[in-house]
Amino acid sequence: MRIVDGFEGFMRTATGHAPHPYQARLAAEGLPELLSAPTGAGKSAAAVLAWLYRRLIAAPESTPRRLVYVLPQHSLPDQLHDRIGQWLARLGRADEVGLHPITDGAWRRRPERTAILVGTHDLLLSRALMRGYGDATALAPVSYALLHTDTQWVVDEADLLGPALPTTVALQRLRDEVGTPSPTGTMWMSSDASLPSVRRITRLDIDPAHYIEGLADALAAAHVPGTQTIAVLNTVERARALYAALRETGRDVLLVHPRFRAVDRRRLLSELDDTGHDRIVVTAQALEAGIDVSSRTLLTELAPLSSIVQRAGRCNRYGEHPAGGDLLWCEPSTGADPDTARWLLAPDRPPVRPATPDRPALRLPDLLELFDTAEPDTDVSRWICDRADLTVSVAWRDGEPSEDEPGPGRDELCQVPLADLEQRDHAWVRDRSDGHWRRVAAGDLQPGATVLLQAEHGGYLPDEGWAPESRTPVTPLALPPSTLTFACTRWVSLDQHLMETEQEARLLLDALPGLPAEQQEAVARAARYHDLGKCHEVFQEMLRAGGGDFPEGLLAKSRAPYNTGRHRRAHFRHELVSALILPDGQPLINYLVAAHHGKVRITVRPAAGEETPFLMGVRDGDRTPPIELSTGERFPAQSLRTDIFTTGPWTERAKALRDDLGPFRLAYLETLVRVADWRSSARHDGPVLP
Repeated sequence: MRIVDGFEGFMRTATGHAPHPYQARLAAEGLPELLSAPTGAGKSAAAVLAWLYRRLIAAPESTPRRLVYVLPQHSLPDQLHDRIGQWLARLGRADEVGLHPITDGAWRRRPERTAILVGTHDLLLSRALMRGYGDATALAPVSYALLHTDTQWVVDEADLLGPALPTTVALQRLRDEVGTPSPTGTMWMSSDASLPSVRRITRLDIDPAHYIEGLADALAAAHVPGTQTIAVLNTVERARALYAALRETGRDVLLVHPRFRAVDRRRLLSELDDTGHDRIVVTAQALEAGIDVSSRTLLTELAPLSSIVQRAGRCNRYGEHPAGGDLLWCEPSTGADPDTARWLLAPDRPPVRPATPDRPALRLPDLLELFDTAEPDTDVSRWICDRADLTVSVAWRDGEPSEDEPGPGRDELCQVPLADLEQRDHAWVRDRSDGHWRRVAAGDLQPGATVLLQAEHGGYLPDEGWAPESRTPVTPLALPPSTLTFACTRWVSLDQHLMETEQEARLLLDALPGLPAEQQEAVARAARYHDLGKCHEVFQEMLRAGGGDFPEGLLAKSRAPYNTGRHRRAHFRHELVSALILPDGQPLINYLVAAHHGKVRITVRPAAGEETPFLMGVRDGDRTPPIELSTGERFPAQSLRTDIFTTGPWTERAKALRDDLGPFRLAYLETLVRVADWRSSARHDGPVLP
């Protein structure tokens, strides 16, 4: 690690530039609630590097350990992620500080680590509401807990968030109101509405009847050879049409928008970095935040003022054209914004604030209701984005996928409008009950869902991205060959696993101080008891069903390659048995034990197709054997009564815990038990041949 003296040296090492005075002030005083600065003034570097300097050097104890960087939904977070990675590498801190796209779940396994998470507001806010788009329902409480604990939120270009902006405000208010285990704050950043006078601003009158052709002609006339021109349109559809029209003229054109596969998006961003190229870049909203790019000439369709300011910030961004840049604007064929037009035409351009969307505000009752994940498809879009902006992730495969087709990798996925798939055949999703791929049925297409499409039916072009009208077969990305996988490499007794999980919980608690002693003890004891339900004969039979030289006694894990057994009862949940084995009188411990897989939490219902006397694979009246732990604790053989979950007090007790501790604290305690379980299991994992 390099030794860096003071923030000026820290910033110079990371970026090659001295800090602006306002950036140095953030490093000295901490991040404020509101930050406004001109476009191109280094707000991203100010937020990330000031926080990082305080977290690592100046004020580690008072600086949250996680930074969550929020970009507007249609942004491309890849470039910002890579830029932060470069800063960390230059500072010699890449191994010390985690850097993750929010879709990478690895960050959840190390809650004690200093980390930076980058994502768009739809992905981050849906996780903050425990209905994460693209996040497994069972993992939603973990994402939720960590995003609301010991975290500094940075909302970039807040004025572009639409209905999500008041949601970020409401969430911070609710965190302050009900409390979090460790302080969590929010900084909202925006660009001031000043356009430097060196830019010439010109209105274009385009014939609506020949709109795309007129745009193409105007761009061709305005483009200065040897420089880069950017055209920002309000929709991907019009951007694709303009791209096609410009390509027909033989010009060098680059199309950039969010609806590309990740591997193609990285290629496009790499090409975009070459700003000295003689070309025209056509885009749709993607360059409004998180992208550092400049142009000699920029054309924008009329849009809300906050968007216009961001787009204009990509015109002569670095002052590299001494004579100034040209900003051209026109009214789109549909959806013009007359207020912005008047502002652009005004000689003085007075300050304007964006209108607040007329949506129901997020309230405490909403937050408490969302804490119950028994209804995973609860629609939270009204607090995040317009219905038209909801997306799903699609990937293409040859032919119909088999039931056990490997899931798509990150490079295969393309974000597409949910509405575009609602009438599309040849689409498959994974069934929630058994994980098998099946054809899409009514109700399957939820925001963030992962969908497989048949490659031979088209829908994607490498240079245009998502193209729903295209019937050109898509070339699927090659799947990596099967190599070593990781699995349990030894038989693990139930007692050993329970003791090791408690050890991991106490180590984690030592690394994350601040919880009251009674809550720490509840976490440790819940870790000790979490898998008691594996004593059930259904689970023990499953562990031994794969064969092998299994030992005597109660087991927690089977050794690969003998770990192929299946439950003889569908939907069997051992954690429900664990909670039933424990005596009454310790509601927090019982809840944490039941919740350690994210499936048995507030409301507990039979699985689809289950009938009395079964509940999540457990039969009312099932008997469990006696258990003795190495601590000396004994749990007698007993007959299980599942009615505590259906007609008994379970749900009311769980809600009382939620209301007493607050939803953020309770989810955090759940998370600590779960992370301890993951880590104790990982002690015995190793490479195994497929």
